Amino acid sequence: MSDPKNGAHLLVRNLEAQGVEYIFGIPGAKIDPVFDALADSKIKLVVCRHEQNATFIAGGLGRLTGKAGVVLVTSGPGVSNLATGLATANTEGDPVVALGGAVPVADRLKQAHQSMDTVALLRPVTKYAAEIDSPSAISEATAAFRTAESGRPGAAYLALPKDVMKAPAPGPVLTPASIPAMGAASPEAIAEAARMIDAAERPVVLLGMLASQGAVAEAVRALLARTRLAVAGTYQAAGVCHATGSTVSAAASACSTISRPTGCSTRPTW
Repeated sequence: MSDPKNGAHLLVRNLEAQGVEYIFGIPGAKIDPVFDALADSKIKLVVCRHEQNATFIAGGLGRLTGKAGVVLVTSGPGVSNLATGLATANTEGDPVVALGGAVPVADRLKQAHQSMDTVALLRPVTKYAAEIDSPSAISEATAAFRTAESGRPGAAYLALPKDVMKAPAPGPVLTPASIPAMGAASPEAIAEAARMIDAAERPVVLLGMLASQGAVAEAVRALLARTRLAVAGTYQAAGVCHATGSTVSAAASACSTISRPTGCSTRPTW
């Protein structure tokens, strides 16, 4: 069994404190210390066939729950195979935290096996990309979760050098920082929006990328059940509206051609 006080175990304890329940990934030599630490964890490890698939699964979990899905892979091609999945998560607004193995810090410039500047590789397709270069930075680096989940959700990446994961790490587990939720609009703004919609001749609700989030979808359905407004949605909003009760277009460009559902009033009833 690996050292219960090493960097890998500290990382896993921080992941548990973050509420992580599942990790999707593929093992490899450079990330073995973390996989060893997961053997004693309540986190469920799901081994996948390909790193890209693992990222897509984590992104799907993030979209459904609002909490970052986690993917864990080894160094070199293990990390480079994440690129498409992380780019997709970042553009679709799905919270994902990717953890990638890396060569020991001292070997970064030696062209060692699977040495690669993965932070530079993935920075363009993530909201946050960093390397944990010291055991004392492990707990602080889990701020990647806050970045992935806050504001417009997206992808974050942490590189984990093997020597840092095997080194003694007696540091504390940090309590996850709560993400402040965006407040509701003022009553005046809501009243003005209602007035403008009520005065419109052919108002249309346009649903976009984050409309499929649970709380948003429920609010949209409640609004449509009360007002019977016409609806257009991008592909990312598929499934928010039921087939009955509103007219839905698969593309936002169709807004100008959408008509009200049969039996709907000319103006919404608030």
